[in-house]
Amino acid sequence: MSTNRHPIEQEELMAYLDGELPTDQATEAMSHLELCPECRTLAADFQDVSQTLMAWEVESPEVGIPSEINVALGERLQKRKAAKVNWSNLENRVITRRWLWAGALAIVCVAVGLQLTLTSRNRNEDRSTVYPSMASIEQYLMPDRNTEIAMARSAAPEAISSDAKILVLGWRGYEPANQGKNGFVCMVERSWMSPFNSAEFWNPRVRVPMCFNPAAARSILPLTIKRTEMVLAGMSKAQMIDSIRAGFANKELLAPEPGAMCYMMSRAGYLNDTLGHYVPHLMFYFPLTDKSSWGADLAGSPVTLNPQFRDGPEPITEFVIPVGKWSDGTAAPVM
Repeated sequence: MSTNRHPIEQEELMAYLDGELPTDQATEAMSHLELCPECRTLAADFQDVSQTLMAWEVESPEVGIPSEINVALGERLQKRKAAKVNWSNLENRVITRRWLWAGALAIVCVAVGLQLTLTSRNRNEDRSTVYPSMASIEQYLMPDRNTEIAMARSAAPEAISSDAKILVLGWRGYEPANQGKNGFVCMVERSWMSPFNSAEFWNPRVRVPMCFNPAAARSILPLTIKRTEMVLAGMSKAQMIDSIRAGFANKELLAPEPGAMCYMMSRAGYLNDTLGHYVPHLMFYFPLTDKSSWGADLAGSPVTLNPQFRDGPEPITEFVIPVGKWSDGTAAPVM
């Protein structure tokens, strides 16, 4: 994998999938996977290989020499005390039997390899058309309103989310479930808040609990509301991009306010098929700025540039900082 196009090597990608990368490198890998179809394909193939090998069941041959040969050896050893035995013939037989077992195991390995190759080839052929367009609206809705409310609250610690305003997705867009008391707004975003060039823009499985602070609720949340309304109105991606650009031009949509941020600390979230639940983190929003001002994506830095708005119509820079605990206070896995 060329490092000038891909900031992570294949070995690092495998370490990321196994949860063995440091937090800063894991966050960088997540950001790259969000925008790189080639690396997402490779990551999915690695996961396929791992899962197939774990599920593969082969009837294991006996380790070592079969019992019949052991008996024969025992008899010959007893006779050896009374008479000399030509050991060379016996050793040749044992070695031959071992080679037979080795050959059998080699055949099994070849069979496994062929199956993995065919599986990978089929997956590559199908992946490009998994989410080609919007699914039915029912697949994006959560049938139990209370479940969505609980998931939205799980984005932030209870001390914050218990008094926050909660929004739930309905047929016409997001609807308030309560009024809230502290200016925070919690909700569960859907896949259409991904970059417009994301392969999972229409993935109906995506559920992203978020809790915006008051500054972000005023300046970032309106973008989520607008994208959702345009999606439910049946607009194309090109139409949505044009509308967003016009919204920022006429001040319908605002640049991020100073201090705008949100909590993403839910263990119940599902970012996409490649990243799954990911890790708990905080997100900070700014008008377009160079990532070097935060030291983002540098070696050893916990700060990463989030690709959500990169190269999109929104003049927003978004930084991600992982945290060590989920919103319920339990320790998060080390990545």
